[in-house]
Amino acid sequence: MSEVIVLGPADRGLLAARYAEHGNSHRRMAAALREAGAEEPLARLCALRALECRFAIDLGSLCHRFDRRDQPGTHPLERMVLSYIAQERRAPDGRAELWVLLDRVRDVRAWIEEGRLVREPE
Repeated sequence: MSEVIVLGPADRGLLAARYAEHGNSHRRMAAALREAGAEEPLARLCALRALECRFAIDLGSLCHRFDRRDQPGTHPLERMVLSYIAQERRAPDGRAELWVLLDRVRDVRAWIEEGRLVREPE
């Protein structure tokens, strides 16, 4: 069984804004939302943060990078990794969703960790 996080447009927008506008700081964005009286987005942001902690994944960075993956300055390897770990899909109601494939995120992490081991001095 694969684990997947499914993010709708509002979630993606909230997470990408946290990354771009608040330096990916949950505390700063939460404070700004609290100050603005935006209770619903604040509650959603907190729920998304709980998902990040539960699965040890930075969804803000992922959403920001995924949204910009087709820009000319994006390295082809970054595009490939993003396409491997996340996919855009359509919900039955036609809404765009971002599916984050957690097993694949774990695979990429494992490959990175293996690379670190190879570089250690003997």
